[in-house]
Amino acid sequence: MERIGDRVDGRFAATNRAHVAALLADDADGLETVLKTFLEIGAELLAAESAAEAARAARREGDPRRATRLMRLAKELALRCEGARTPALVLPEDELSPLSRRELEVADLAATGLSSEEIAGRLFLSVRTVDNHLQHVYQKLGIASRQELAQVLGRRSVRT
Repeated sequence: MERIGDRVDGRFAATNRAHVAALLADDADGLETVLKTFLEIGAELLAAESAAEAARAARREGDPRRATRLMRLAKELALRCEGARTPALVLPEDELSPLSRRELEVADLAATGLSSEEIAGRLFLSVRTVDNHLQHVYQKLGIASRQELAQVLGRRSVRT
């Protein structure tokens, strides 16, 4: 990229060079900046790849909330690309579902509109344990409410 950098002009080439530099540096911020630029110039598949790589970098940096937000964005962008698959977009299952089995169980019930007390009764847990699970779910998914949880899980909340 460095050798041809002087001979190729334009925003696309510059963004590709920035993408490579951010990948080599394992720089989540740089990759997120690159993905925004790719979106601005209409390169959605490259933006999806940048989002997936930024998510991996954020996870390595110890920021699971950001990693989950970026991985969701990568999936959304990849879906716009008519099923295109690239090595950067082949996502292991644990990257797609960062929740433990119990967290997912609690999240599913919360997304239907059940209160923490109702969930605790159904799962034979304390209310405090349910709330702790929900706090972990919110952090991992990068959300802040049960309404957002219902959206992320693709559920329609029964109660409001």
